[in-house]
Amino acid sequence: MNIYINDKLIEDTDKTEKNNILKLVESKLENEIIDTIHLDEVEVSLEYFQENELDLERIDEIKFESKKVEQLITETLKEAEDYLPKLKNALNNSAELFKNGKEADASDLLDKTLEGIQWYLEVINGIISLIDNEELKDKGNKILSDFNQALNRAMIALQNEDYDYLGDLLEVEIVEYLGKLKDFNQELLEEY
Repeated sequence: MNIYINDKLIEDTDKTEKNNILKLVESKLENEIIDTIHLDEVEVSLEYFQENELDLERIDEIKFESKKVEQLITETLKEAEDYLPKLKNALNNSAELFKNGKEADASDLLDKTLEGIQWYLEVINGIISLIDNEELKDKGNKILSDFNQALNRAMIALQNEDYDYLGDLLEVEIVEYLGKLKDFNQELLEEY
């Protein structure tokens, strides 16, 4: 089996253990992260490669594509920059639906919005763990901690079916934290 990193052959091997292959590839990367993997021309994610049973003995070549950490951070922050205003609008719409007694529609929209928020929180946590600027790390962790507390209050209001309070929380507090996260996102973009 041929193993490549960014089209450069690193080894012709009979290794068929995924973890050994990943260790070999990661040992060759310098300030880079695996972005995509091609198994005989079929593109898969790193997560797919790690989590699924693969018959690597039947594969002739594995091509790993990597990106510099800074490049991935910048690309992700730019994607989030476009995404955060959409989350804010969805929260405002959900709050309005709750206040107008349309709980089913509001809950459906809120569920989808929370999935988006979850994505962003995972992304920003990952980025914070990669940055060297301690002041930005601390600031980001503080915003995330406060935001999570506000989200917890919203979930309690939802469980208690206190829809007016939930609408207010979404419209005021949660949207405010999305604004803070947008500003923090911009600070990170300026840093990278």
